[in-house]
Amino acid sequence: MTEPTPAPLPTARVDAPRRFRIPLVWVIPLVAALIGVFLAVHTWYQQGPSITIRFKTGEGLEAGKTRIKYKDVDVGQIDSVSLSEDGSHVIAGARLARSADHLLVDDTRFWMVSARVSGSAVSGLGTLLSGTYVGLDAGKSTETRHDFTALDDAPVVGFDVPGRYFVLHAETLGSIGVGTPVYFRRMPAGQVTGYRLGEQGKRIEVRVFIKAPYDRFVTRDTRFWNAGGVDVKLGADGVQVNTESLTAILAGGLAFLTPADSPDEPAAAEQTFRLFPTREEAIRRQLDERQHYTLRFAESVRGLSVGAPVDFRGITIGEVVAIQPQLNPGKADISMQVEVSLQPGRLRAPGGGQPPPDDAAFRRVVDQLVAKGLRAQLRNGNLVTGQLYVALDFFPGAGPARPDWQASPPRLPTQRGSLDELQTTLMRIVTRLDKLPIEEIGTDTRKLLASLQRSVDETEALIQRIDTLADGEVRGTLAEARAAIADTRKLVASDAPLQQDLRASLQELGRAAQALRHLADTLDRHPEALLRGKPEEKP
Repeated sequence: MTEPTPAPLPTARVDAPRRFRIPLVWVIPLVAALIGVFLAVHTWYQQGPSITIRFKTGEGLEAGKTRIKYKDVDVGQIDSVSLSEDGSHVIAGARLARSADHLLVDDTRFWMVSARVSGSAVSGLGTLLSGTYVGLDAGKSTETRHDFTALDDAPVVGFDVPGRYFVLHAETLGSIGVGTPVYFRRMPAGQVTGYRLGEQGKRIEVRVFIKAPYDRFVTRDTRFWNAGGVDVKLGADGVQVNTESLTAILAGGLAFLTPADSPDEPAAAEQTFRLFPTREEAIRRQLDERQHYTLRFAESVRGLSVGAPVDFRGITIGEVVAIQPQLNPGKADISMQVEVSLQPGRLRAPGGGQPPPDDAAFRRVVDQLVAKGLRAQLRNGNLVTGQLYVALDFFPGAGPARPDWQASPPRLPTQRGSLDELQTTLMRIVTRLDKLPIEEIGTDTRKLLASLQRSVDETEALIQRIDTLADGEVRGTLAEARAAIADTRKLVASDAPLQQDLRASLQELGRAAQALRHLADTLDRHPEALLRGKPEEKP
């Protein structure tokens, strides 16, 4: 019997796993979340450091609005503004871009930029439309810093401007201020960056910045002077007018110049210089050590002032530094003592050498010059202003004299001024005219003429008597005698030309003496009258 065929076994069916599907409604939130995470990571990555800046006031500061700019490019923003605990200043928190991280060094400067108008410049006009912002000037230090104090004003010179700083010492500040321009040969070469009172309170220290390439023209012998306004000098050298530019006239300015014979090596940064008040004083050549001498004048020094030049045949070799009266008890006299500062280096010896200023050899040379007639004399440098100056010159006819080396300072001999000599001569003539017995001469002359008149009358009477006794030949001689007597009578008559001319001559002589006396007195009070005439008398 055949076995039955077994039935096939059932095959198991394996179903594929079901996939998880996100509902379409969740896709959009998920994408938004991913974008947010990306933006947060990107913002965190791009976000720079946080810093704090201290301001004196909060003027112009608004959290979330006030921008921080470097070279007119936004590099950060003020994100908080608060008052300090003691209320003395305002603390502003700021966040800078990561790209500005390298700008935060120890000497970096911040300041508030707003529209400002000063005497020498106008700045920040763009903020009238865009609003105020905080300016940044990156320093050159290598040390990182995140806490800063803002400047009161914008820095005059940025760290990226090439050049060098120098310090000037001035007696007074005058019209100098921060931003005052500095000129070199009337070209803008720098600016004043600050000033302060010296430690001893005796001078002003002015800090200036000279930009390249002008800074290489500043050497050890460079002279700086105040060039503000118009420098008008009316003195023995006439009228002088100097100015640098229209800006210097309105807002002030400084200027500098380097002598042609100065070494070419530029001065080191922060080197100090003297700030002279005028260009004339600044360019005055400083040769060797100055020597002081005194001059004694017996005449008036009206018109001589401190700073007047000391001249030797047209070359200025010094200046007057002091004028004061000096009492001489032994002689019961008062003279005028003038102290002068001379530069012996201007009197060069043959071959270009310079005479030694203090040794015995130099004194012997001076003794020899004085023996040849070297004297100091007051001269009129300008008849319009009446200014005087001291002239050193040779007077061959001068009396014997020697320098007084024992005096302190040494004293040099002097010669009376030419104008004073003219006045002395006039007064001498007037004195001689005054001594003439003009009235006595007139009286004696009148007596002589009267006596002559009587003699003529007596002679005429005698002739008449003789005429009665004389013959014809004698009468002819008597006629000639009568004619001579008539001529003599006309000559001695009161209305005769001789007496009129004599009286007129005596009157003219008296008037001449009076005029000379008045001329001498006028020249003594107004020496400029030689040029401008007699001054008008005040009513």
